[in-house]
Amino acid sequence: MLPSEAPAGPTLTSPLAPASPAPTSQASSVAPSSKAGPVATARSSGTSHAQVRLPGEPNPALTPGATNPAVTQATIGRTICVSGWTATLRPPSSYTTDLKRSQILAYGYADRNLADYEEDHLISLEIGGAPRDPANLWPQPYTIRLSDGTAVGARVKDQLENRLKSLVCSRSMTLATAQRLIATDWIAAWRTYVVGGSAPPSALVPAPIPAAAPPPPAPTPGGSAIRVVITGLTSPIGRGSTATVAATTTAGAACSVVVVYKSGPSKASGLGPTTAGAEGAVGWSWTVGSRTTTGSWPVTITCTIGGATASAARSMVVQ
Repeated sequence: MLPSEAPAGPTLTSPLAPASPAPTSQASSVAPSSKAGPVATARSSGTSHAQVRLPGEPNPALTPGATNPAVTQATIGRTICVSGWTATLRPPSSYTTDLKRSQILAYGYADRNLADYEEDHLISLEIGGAPRDPANLWPQPYTIRLSDGTAVGARVKDQLENRLKSLVCSRSMTLATAQRLIATDWIAAWRTYVVGGSAPPSALVPAPIPAAAPPPPAPTPGGSAIRVVITGLTSPIGRGSTATVAATTTAGAACSVVVVYKSGPSKASGLGPTTAGAEGAVGWSWTVGSRTTTGSWPVTITCTIGGATASAARSMVVQ
């Protein structure tokens, strides 16, 4: 959760309507308008997470989740279970707001009002999520409901984050299990551990997730699959130098790259859209500005073909 990003304006009413048609396996329906405005809906969380992405959940191809290697089962007593510890590594709003802006575009949300979203950590900092990795951050709507009327917005997920931290720090649940639960299907975990208030013995069995698990290929209408794998990135790099990023994907896919600095998405020449060649290779080259703020900045490549979309992200360190 990112308390510094409380909404400055009205809450979201219809956040997930895509700007263009989305794959049928990830599409959500939109309820008719009411006095409060339309609310994005989908089937209730009785459906398997592997079969459908519910409103309020991130797209696993864009946000698979990532963990902080400094937080392990052996270190929780001096990290996440210490009051105020997460405040020492929470990224500044200047970073999360810029990332939110670019990810709203990557997610294809029709509503692009930044105040309607929280740039949220999928695996929360309270249970060892990676603080700045774009693979662990996504623009989560503040106001969104399932088809049964259940609210599943950002503040609802906050309840689960607090509950899981409590279970981990009381040694009622392993850290790895908490991370897996919130990364794979946080709505189902919320129903079990917040609404149901339970912590079954199975929660004590470790089931670690990788720090940055590669997303599964997204299916295309023709039955093929698309994925993006970043094969090279100039990092670290000095200001005023030429940076390059290369990736492989499905041949013929339409690809774009977004580089987000502290000042916002880069507008450097060389970062325009491109099409993957016969072997699926794509690449970009651009100049890092001489006044670019030093630090670690996300580079996100998104490719689309046949109605399916996949993304990959890496961090570029500017010195």
